[in-house]
Amino acid sequence: MPTFKRVSLAGSEELFRPTRPQVVTDTDEVIKGAVDRHVEVKEVVYRTLNFTPDEIELLLEAIQVAKYPDRPRAKPALDKFDSLDALRQKVQGPPE
Repeated sequence: MPTFKRVSLAGSEELFRPTRPQVVTDTDEVIKGAVDRHVEVKEVVYRTLNFTPDEIELLLEAIQVAKYPDRPRAKPALDKFDSLDALRQKVQGPPE
């Protein structure tokens, strides 16, 4: 290819220009306040839940419904709906 010409990269220095031309000058108090900030951490309480095989099947079905919400499905039967609600209350635990 004798007619191929390389193009010079004029303007590539624009890619490497500093994004913040002025240096931010924070005082030591501002920096110390940001670093030494103490945040309240809520204590985590772990619980053990025991599920029956039927409850596990119900949880698996609920996960599939939540994972693929765009798939058309029939509404659950009333007894299954009540079982789902009881399972939800069991997982959520007692009100605080």
